[in-house]
Amino acid sequence: MNLEQIKAKRLYAEGKNPDEIAKTLGKSSGTIYRWIKENKAEFEEARELAQMTLDDVIGLLDETHKKILIEISKNPAKFQDPKIADALVKVANVVEKVHLRSEKQKEQAKKEEEEERGVVFVNDI
Repeated sequence: MNLEQIKAKRLYAEGKNPDEIAKTLGKSSGTIYRWIKENKAEFEEARELAQMTLDDVIGLLDETHKKILIEISKNPAKFQDPKIADALVKVANVVEKVHLRSEKQKEQAKKEEEEERGVVFVNDI
């Protein structure tokens, strides 16, 4: 895939239609339609990834983590395999980091919401 096709894929992932992509890149609509057709899987995957939320990512990572744990529980000797142990640790670290990031975003959103409402002063009488 060349640089223009990568740009087209990014625009497609952002929700642009082929005509909009063509106009942005200075190409014909037919060229964009052909690129999408020839690279259908990549274009669709880019769009799916762009639509994923942080909660979706956390869910997928958590599911992967649980699958590894189930595999180990069925055969504890697998935990001695450095690749499986490393994969488990890496997934656990990513889940923790993404969770912390999600919590920070929620706190920031809450703070912004509170700031929008303003401050109420109550006088004691």
